Amino acid sequence: MNKTKLYILTFAVIALLCSLATMATLHYFYTQAKETLNEQKIQSGQREIRELGMLLEQQLEVGLPPEKVIANLQQSILNTDVQSEFVCMYNRAGIELCHPDPAFVGKKIDAGNSTFSNIAREQRFQQVLESGQRSSGIRAFPEKMNRSSEIVSVYPVKGTDWMLASHTNIDVMQKQLQNLYRQFLTGAIVLIVLITAGCYILIRLLYRKYELAIDLKIGGLNAEVNSLTILNKQLELRQKPEVPIVSLEEKNRKRLITYVKDEIIRIDTADIAYIVLNENIVTVLTFEGKEYTVNSSLDDLIKELDNLIFYRANRQYIINVNAIESIWIYGRNQLRIQTKPQSTAPILISKNKVAEFKKWLDR
Repeated sequence: MNKTKLYILTFAVIALLCSLATMATLHYFYTQAKETLNEQKIQSGQREIRELGMLLEQQLEVGLPPEKVIANLQQSILNTDVQSEFVCMYNRAGIELCHPDPAFVGKKIDAGNSTFSNIAREQRFQQVLESGQRSSGIRAFPEKMNRSSEIVSVYPVKGTDWMLASHTNIDVMQKQLQNLYRQFLTGAIVLIVLITAGCYILIRLLYRKYELAIDLKIGGLNAEVNSLTILNKQLELRQKPEVPIVSLEEKNRKRLITYVKDEIIRIDTADIAYIVLNENIVTVLTFEGKEYTVNSSLDDLIKELDNLIFYRANRQYIINVNAIESIWIYGRNQLRIQTKPQSTAPILISKNKVAEFKKWLDR
Protein backbone atom coordinates (compact mmCIF):
# COMPACT_ATOMS: atom_id res chain seq x y z
CA MET A 1 0.00 0.00 0.00
CA ASN A 2 1.51 3.34 -1.04
CA LYS A 3 1.63 6.37 1.22
CA THR A 4 -1.24 8.21 -0.48
CA LYS A 5 -3.62 5.28 -0.04
CA LEU A 6 -2.49 4.87 3.56
CA TYR A 7 -3.19 8.53 4.33
CA ILE A 8 -6.59 8.35 2.62
CA LEU A 9 -7.47 5.22 4.61
CA THR A 10 -6.37 6.90 7.84
CA PHE A 11 -8.44 9.96 6.93
CA ALA A 12 -11.51 7.78 6.25
CA VAL A 13 -11.14 5.80 9.51
CA ILE A 14 -10.81 8.97 11.61
CA ALA A 15 -13.82 10.52 9.86
CA LEU A 16 -15.89 7.36 10.38
CA LEU A 17 -15.02 7.08 14.09
CA CYS A 18 -15.73 10.77 14.68
CA SER A 19 -19.04 10.48 12.81
CA LEU A 20 -20.17 7.45 14.81
CA ALA A 21 -19.18 9.07 18.10
CA THR A 22 -20.93 12.32 17.12
CA MET A 23 -24.12 10.60 16.01
CA ALA A 24 -24.30 8.57 19.21
CA THR A 25 -23.66 11.66 21.34
CA LEU A 26 -26.18 13.78 19.47
CA HIS A 27 -28.84 11.06 19.74
CA TYR A 28 -28.23 10.77 23.48
CA PHE A 29 -28.45 14.53 24.04
CA TYR A 30 -31.52 14.78 21.79
CA THR A 31 -33.32 12.13 23.86
CA GLN A 32 -32.29 13.78 27.11
CA ALA A 33 -33.30 17.23 25.83
CA LYS A 34 -36.71 15.91 24.75
CA GLU A 35 -37.41 14.45 28.17
CA THR A 36 -36.12 17.56 29.92
CA LEU A 37 -38.19 19.86 27.71
CA ASN A 38 -41.34 17.83 28.38
CA GLU A 39 -40.75 18.15 32.10
CA GLN A 40 -40.04 21.87 31.82
CA LYS A 41 -43.23 22.44 29.78
CA ILE A 42 -45.27 20.63 32.42
CA GLN A 43 -43.71 22.71 35.21
CA SER A 44 -44.06 26.01 33.34
CA GLY A 45 -47.68 25.19 32.48
CA GLN A 46 -48.45 24.38 36.09
CA ARG A 47 -46.81 27.60 37.25
CA GLU A 48 -48.65 29.72 34.66
CA ILE A 49 -52.13 28.48 35.44
CA ARG A 50 -51.48 28.52 39.20
CA GLU A 51 -50.53 32.21 39.05
CA LEU A 52 -53.47 32.93 36.74
CA GLY A 53 -55.82 30.99 39.04
CA MET A 54 -54.64 32.97 42.07
CA LEU A 55 -55.32 36.17 40.12
CA LEU A 56 -58.87 35.03 39.35
CA GLU A 57 -59.39 34.08 43.01
CA GLN A 58 -58.28 37.56 44.09
CA GLN A 59 -60.69 39.18 41.64
CA LEU A 60 -63.54 37.13 43.06
CA GLU A 61 -62.53 37.96 46.61
CA VAL A 62 -62.71 41.72 45.95
CA GLY A 63 -66.30 41.26 44.77
CA LEU A 64 -66.08 41.14 40.99
CA PRO A 65 -68.96 39.16 39.50
CA PRO A 66 -67.94 35.76 38.05
CA GLU A 67 -69.21 36.87 34.63
CA LYS A 68 -66.87 39.88 34.74
CA VAL A 69 -63.91 37.73 35.78
CA ILE A 70 -64.57 35.30 32.93
CA ALA A 71 -64.92 38.21 30.49
CA ASN A 72 -61.62 39.70 31.65
CA LEU A 73 -59.84 36.35 31.19
CA GLN A 74 -61.38 35.87 27.74
CA GLN A 75 -60.26 39.34 26.74
CA SER A 76 -56.67 38.69 27.92
CA ILE A 77 -56.26 35.40 26.02
CA LEU A 78 -58.28 36.37 22.92
CA ASN A 79 -56.54 35.61 19.61
CA THR A 80 -53.37 34.25 21.24
CA ASP A 81 -51.48 31.61 19.27
CA VAL A 82 -53.14 28.23 19.67
CA GLN A 83 -50.60 26.40 17.46
CA SER A 84 -47.90 26.08 20.11
CA GLU A 85 -49.03 27.08 23.65
CA PHE A 86 -52.24 28.59 25.01
CA VAL A 87 -54.43 28.81 28.12
CA CYS A 88 -58.16 28.17 28.31
CA MET A 89 -60.75 27.53 31.06
CA TYR A 90 -63.49 24.93 31.47
CA ASN A 91 -66.06 24.24 34.12
CA ARG A 92 -66.31 20.80 35.70
CA ALA A 93 -69.15 19.89 33.35
CA GLY A 94 -66.68 20.12 30.48
CA ILE A 95 -67.99 23.37 28.94
CA GLU A 96 -65.32 25.78 27.64
CA LEU A 97 -65.73 29.12 29.40
CA CYS A 98 -62.69 30.84 27.84
CA HIS A 99 -60.63 30.05 24.74
CA PRO A 100 -58.31 32.06 22.43
CA ASP A 101 -60.67 31.15 19.59
CA PRO A 102 -64.15 32.46 20.51
CA ALA A 103 -65.71 29.74 18.33
CA PHE A 104 -64.82 27.17 21.01
CA VAL A 105 -66.44 29.12 23.87
CA GLY A 106 -69.58 27.37 25.08
CA LYS A 107 -68.74 23.99 23.57
CA LYS A 108 -68.77 20.93 25.79
CA ILE A 109 -66.06 18.30 26.01
CA ASP A 110 -67.78 14.96 25.49
CA ALA A 111 -66.56 11.58 26.75
CA GLY A 112 -64.93 10.57 23.47
CA ASN A 113 -63.15 13.87 22.92
CA SER A 114 -59.70 12.86 24.24
CA THR A 115 -57.78 10.76 26.74
CA PHE A 116 -55.51 12.01 29.50
CA SER A 117 -52.54 9.95 30.72
CA ASN A 118 -49.81 10.51 33.30
CA ILE A 119 -47.68 8.40 35.61
CA ALA A 120 -50.67 7.56 37.82
CA ARG A 121 -53.17 6.34 35.22
CA GLU A 122 -54.99 6.92 31.95
CA GLN A 123 -58.54 8.33 31.85
CA ARG A 124 -60.87 10.47 29.76
CA PHE A 125 -60.12 14.19 29.80
CA GLN A 126 -63.73 14.80 30.77
CA GLN A 127 -63.13 12.80 33.97
CA VAL A 128 -60.12 15.01 34.83
CA LEU A 129 -62.34 18.09 34.64
CA GLU A 130 -65.07 16.44 36.69
CA SER A 131 -62.59 15.48 39.44
CA GLY A 132 -61.75 19.13 40.16
CA GLN A 133 -58.14 18.17 41.05
CA ARG A 134 -54.81 19.51 39.89
CA SER A 135 -53.24 17.25 37.31
CA SER A 136 -50.67 17.19 34.50
CA GLY A 137 -50.19 14.74 31.64
CA ILE A 138 -50.50 14.03 27.93
CA ARG A 139 -53.82 14.70 26.22
CA ALA A 140 -54.28 12.52 23.11
CA PHE A 141 -57.04 12.90 20.53
CA PRO A 142 -58.73 10.32 18.29
CA GLU A 143 -57.11 9.87 14.87
CA LYS A 144 -60.21 11.13 13.06
CA MET A 145 -59.84 14.55 14.71
CA ASN A 146 -56.43 15.02 13.04
CA ARG A 147 -55.14 16.91 16.07
CA SER A 148 -51.73 16.46 17.64
CA SER A 149 -51.21 15.46 21.24
CA GLU A 150 -50.72 18.10 23.91
CA ILE A 151 -49.05 18.52 27.28
CA VAL A 152 -51.88 19.70 29.52
CA SER A 153 -51.94 20.94 33.12
CA VAL A 154 -55.23 21.76 34.91
CA TYR A 155 -55.80 23.93 38.02
CA PRO A 156 -59.08 24.31 39.93
CA VAL A 157 -59.98 27.91 40.81
CA LYS A 158 -60.90 28.01 44.51
CA GLY A 159 -64.52 28.73 45.30
CA THR A 160 -65.71 27.95 41.75
CA ASP A 161 -66.20 25.02 39.42
CA TRP A 162 -63.70 26.55 37.00
CA MET A 163 -60.72 24.52 35.70
CA LEU A 164 -57.87 26.48 34.16
CA ALA A 165 -55.85 24.50 31.60
CA SER A 166 -52.52 25.16 29.86
CA HIS A 167 -51.87 23.43 26.53
CA THR A 168 -48.52 22.79 24.76
CA ASN A 169 -48.57 21.27 21.25
CA ILE A 170 -46.16 18.31 21.27
CA ASP A 171 -45.66 18.28 17.47
CA VAL A 172 -44.63 21.95 17.44
CA MET A 173 -42.27 21.35 20.34
CA GLN A 174 -40.68 18.36 18.58
CA LYS A 175 -40.24 20.35 15.37
CA GLN A 176 -38.38 22.99 17.35
CA LEU A 177 -36.19 20.28 18.84
CA GLN A 178 -35.55 18.78 15.40
CA ASN A 179 -34.53 22.17 14.00
CA LEU A 180 -32.13 22.56 16.90
CA TYR A 181 -30.88 19.01 16.28
CA ARG A 182 -30.20 19.81 12.62
CA GLN A 183 -28.26 22.91 13.61
CA PHE A 184 -26.13 20.88 16.00
CA LEU A 185 -25.68 18.21 13.34
CA THR A 186 -24.43 20.78 10.83
CA GLY A 187 -22.00 22.13 13.40
CA ALA A 188 -20.88 18.59 14.26
CA ILE A 189 -20.19 17.79 10.58
CA VAL A 190 -18.08 20.92 10.25
CA LEU A 191 -16.25 19.97 13.46
CA ILE A 192 -15.65 16.42 12.16
CA VAL A 193 -14.16 17.80 8.95
CA LEU A 194 -11.89 20.13 10.92
CA ILE A 195 -10.82 17.39 13.36
CA THR A 196 -10.17 14.91 10.55
CA ALA A 197 -8.21 17.42 8.52
CA GLY A 198 -6.21 18.38 11.60
CA CYS A 199 -5.44 14.73 12.39
CA TYR A 200 -4.46 14.13 8.77
CA ILE A 201 -2.00 17.04 8.83
CA LEU A 202 -0.66 16.01 12.25
CA ILE A 203 -0.10 12.42 11.11
CA ARG A 204 1.72 13.65 8.02
CA LEU A 205 4.01 15.77 10.20
CA LEU A 206 4.62 13.00 12.74
CA TYR A 207 5.46 10.35 10.15
CA ARG A 208 7.51 12.54 7.83
CA LYS A 209 10.68 11.81 9.78
CA TYR A 210 9.83 8.11 9.83
CA GLU A 211 9.24 8.12 6.09
CA LEU A 212 12.62 9.77 5.50
CA ALA A 213 14.29 7.02 7.55
CA ILE A 214 12.45 4.34 5.54
CA ASP A 215 13.48 6.00 2.28
CA LEU A 216 17.11 5.99 3.42
CA LYS A 217 16.85 2.33 4.36
CA ILE A 218 15.33 1.49 0.98
CA GLY A 219 18.15 3.41 -0.65
CA GLY A 220 20.65 1.29 1.30
CA LEU A 221 18.90 -1.90 0.19
CA ASN A 222 19.01 -0.71 -3.40
CA ALA A 223 22.74 -0.14 -3.02
CA GLU A 224 23.15 -3.69 -1.70
CA VAL A 225 21.14 -5.05 -4.60
CA ASN A 226 23.34 -3.15 -7.02
CA SER A 227 26.39 -4.53 -5.27
CA LEU A 228 25.04 -8.08 -5.60
CA THR A 229 24.30 -7.44 -9.26
CA ILE A 230 27.93 -6.49 -9.78
CA LEU A 231 29.02 -9.63 -7.92
CA ASN A 232 26.78 -11.77 -10.14
CA LYS A 233 28.30 -10.19 -13.24
CA GLN A 234 31.79 -10.83 -11.93
CA LEU A 235 30.74 -14.40 -11.21
CA GLU A 236 29.54 -14.83 -14.78
CA LEU A 237 32.85 -13.51 -16.08
CA ARG A 238 34.80 -15.95 -13.92
CA GLN A 239 32.62 -18.84 -15.12
CA LYS A 240 33.30 -18.25 -18.82
CA PRO A 241 34.92 -21.28 -20.47
CA GLU A 242 37.73 -19.20 -21.95
CA VAL A 243 38.85 -18.23 -18.44
CA PRO A 244 39.34 -21.56 -16.65
CA ILE A 245 39.70 -21.31 -12.91
CA VAL A 246 42.29 -23.72 -11.55
CA SER A 247 44.50 -23.81 -8.53
CA LEU A 248 48.15 -22.91 -8.91
CA GLU A 249 49.19 -24.59 -5.71
CA GLU A 250 50.18 -28.26 -6.03
CA LYS A 251 49.17 -28.95 -2.45
CA ASN A 252 45.46 -28.62 -3.27
CA ARG A 253 43.68 -31.89 -3.94
CA LYS A 254 42.78 -32.63 -7.54
CA ARG A 255 40.46 -35.54 -6.85
CA LEU A 256 38.62 -37.48 -4.17
CA ILE A 257 38.27 -41.23 -3.76
CA THR A 258 35.07 -43.00 -2.68
CA TYR A 259 33.53 -46.45 -2.93
CA VAL A 260 30.32 -47.69 -4.50
CA LYS A 261 29.88 -51.28 -3.34
CA ASP A 262 33.17 -52.91 -4.39
CA GLU A 263 34.06 -50.26 -6.97
CA ILE A 264 36.52 -47.47 -6.30
CA ILE A 265 35.27 -44.17 -7.75
CA ARG A 266 37.49 -41.22 -8.55
CA ILE A 267 35.89 -37.77 -8.36
CA ASP A 268 37.76 -34.87 -9.92
CA THR A 269 37.42 -31.78 -7.73
CA ALA A 270 36.67 -29.69 -10.82
CA ASP A 271 33.50 -31.79 -11.27
CA ILE A 272 32.21 -31.09 -7.72
CA ALA A 273 29.33 -28.57 -7.56
CA TYR A 274 29.00 -28.61 -3.77
CA ILE A 275 29.58 -30.80 -0.73
CA VAL A 276 26.89 -31.12 1.95
CA LEU A 277 26.79 -32.52 5.48
CA ASN A 278 23.42 -34.09 6.25
CA GLU A 279 22.78 -36.25 9.34
CA ASN A 280 26.54 -36.72 9.87
CA ILE A 281 26.97 -38.00 6.31
CA VAL A 282 29.17 -36.03 3.90
CA THR A 283 27.81 -36.14 0.34
CA VAL A 284 29.49 -34.87 -2.81
CA LEU A 285 27.21 -33.66 -5.64
CA THR A 286 28.75 -33.24 -9.11
CA PHE A 287 27.72 -30.91 -11.92
CA GLU A 288 26.17 -33.93 -13.64
CA GLY A 289 23.87 -34.46 -10.65
CA LYS A 290 25.64 -37.58 -9.32
CA GLU A 291 25.93 -38.10 -5.56
CA TYR A 292 28.72 -39.83 -3.66
CA THR A 293 29.45 -40.19 0.02
CA VAL A 294 32.98 -39.64 1.35
CA ASN A 295 34.59 -40.37 4.70
CA SER A 296 36.29 -36.99 5.13
CA SER A 297 34.76 -34.19 7.22
CA LEU A 298 33.92 -30.76 5.85
CA ASP A 299 36.64 -29.25 8.05
CA ASP A 300 39.28 -31.51 6.50
CA LEU A 301 37.99 -31.08 2.95
CA ILE A 302 37.97 -27.26 3.00
CA LYS A 303 41.60 -27.33 4.11
CA GLU A 304 42.59 -29.61 1.23
CA LEU A 305 40.51 -28.06 -1.58
CA ASP A 306 41.51 -25.01 -3.61
CA ASN A 307 40.18 -22.01 -1.64
CA LEU A 308 40.00 -19.99 -4.84
CA ILE A 309 37.42 -22.44 -6.18
CA PHE A 310 35.72 -23.76 -3.03
CA TYR A 311 34.17 -21.81 -0.15
CA ARG A 312 32.79 -22.99 3.20
CA ALA A 313 29.37 -21.28 3.09
CA ASN A 314 28.20 -22.56 6.48
CA ARG A 315 28.34 -25.65 8.70
CA GLN A 316 26.58 -27.77 6.08
CA TYR A 317 27.87 -26.63 2.69
CA ILE A 318 31.10 -26.22 0.74
CA ILE A 319 30.29 -24.67 -2.65
CA ASN A 320 32.16 -24.44 -5.95
CA VAL A 321 32.31 -20.92 -7.40
CA ASN A 322 31.39 -22.35 -10.82
CA ALA A 323 28.19 -23.86 -9.35
CA ILE A 324 26.85 -20.50 -8.17
CA GLU A 325 23.99 -19.47 -10.43
CA SER A 326 22.71 -16.39 -8.55
CA ILE A 327 22.96 -14.55 -5.23
CA TRP A 328 19.97 -13.03 -3.44
CA ILE A 329 19.44 -10.84 -0.37
CA TYR A 330 17.81 -12.98 2.33
CA GLY A 331 16.26 -11.74 5.58
CA ARG A 332 18.26 -9.09 7.36
CA ASN A 333 21.81 -8.76 5.99
CA GLN A 334 22.05 -12.39 4.87
CA LEU A 335 22.63 -13.88 1.42
CA ARG A 336 21.04 -16.89 -0.25
CA ILE A 337 23.05 -18.82 -2.86
CA GLN A 338 21.32 -20.62 -5.71
CA THR A 339 23.44 -23.33 -7.29
CA LYS A 340 23.21 -25.39 -10.44
CA PRO A 341 22.40 -28.17 -9.86
CA GLN A 342 20.09 -26.81 -7.18
CA SER A 343 20.64 -27.79 -3.57
CA THR A 344 17.89 -29.54 -1.61
CA ALA A 345 18.02 -26.92 1.18
CA PRO A 346 18.75 -23.18 0.95
CA ILE A 347 22.44 -22.30 1.12
CA LEU A 348 22.70 -19.23 3.36
CA ILE A 349 25.61 -16.90 4.07
CA SER A 350 25.26 -15.40 7.55
CA LYS A 351 25.64 -11.66 8.04
CA ASN A 352 28.97 -12.25 9.81
CA LYS A 353 30.42 -13.92 6.71
CA VAL A 354 28.94 -11.67 4.00
CA ALA A 355 32.02 -9.44 3.78
CA GLU A 356 34.37 -12.48 3.67
CA PHE A 357 32.23 -14.13 0.96
CA LYS A 358 32.23 -10.99 -1.18
CA LYS A 359 36.02 -10.72 -0.83
CA TRP A 360 36.43 -14.41 -1.84
CA LEU A 361 34.08 -13.97 -4.77
CA ASP A 362 35.90 -10.86 -6.00
CA ARG A 363 39.33 -12.50 -6.24
